[in-house]
Amino acid sequence: MTKPYTSTLRDRQVAHTRELILDALTDLLGDRRADEVNVRDIATAAEVSERTVYRHLPPLAGGKPSFVEGGLDDLAPTSRRLMEMLEEHHVAARAEAVLNADPRRFATDTRANSRDMRELLAQGLPELSERDQVRIAAVIRCLASTQAWLRMREEFGVPGTESGPVVEWVIATIIRELRAGNRPAASR
Repeated sequence: MTKPYTSTLRDRQVAHTRELILDALTDLLGDRRADEVNVRDIATAAEVSERTVYRHLPPLAGGKPSFVEGGLDDLAPTSRRLMEMLEEHHVAARAEAVLNADPRRFATDTRANSRDMRELLAQGLPELSERDQVRIAAVIRCLASTQAWLRMREEFGVPGTESGPVVEWVIATIIRELRAGNRPAASR
């Protein structure tokens, strides 16, 4: 039986390259809108090849769990899975959070997820007013977002494996309270 090859030096080099790319991306977004930054710019700023950028920042969109597949009852557990998945793919997730933070440049899937969230609330809680559907969908989307994951991870030191259960609990609590007829003060 052969022992798998591991190299701590190679692992450190990979981590360093990812940090260079993410730092370059962050610096570029300090001066430009997200839609004004491309892979060539990131590669140039990080002093790596474009191929290296692609290799270190794979797209996440296809692998994210869908909020609407299981209905309202699956919303909280799906949010937990999202946070855990983002942690597992933290490099790509961090890049996506930074690139998609500019509301002028929300990705198509981000807008679709927001629309789906509102529709999910309308179907699952039809007694909510249209305005309440919008406000509550906005809060839940903020909780179950790449940006929230990044803030919890980077600012508070809470990885997705820990924030996922908390986000799940908060969303489940919101849904339970809404089903019980409890509404935010501004809704009354």
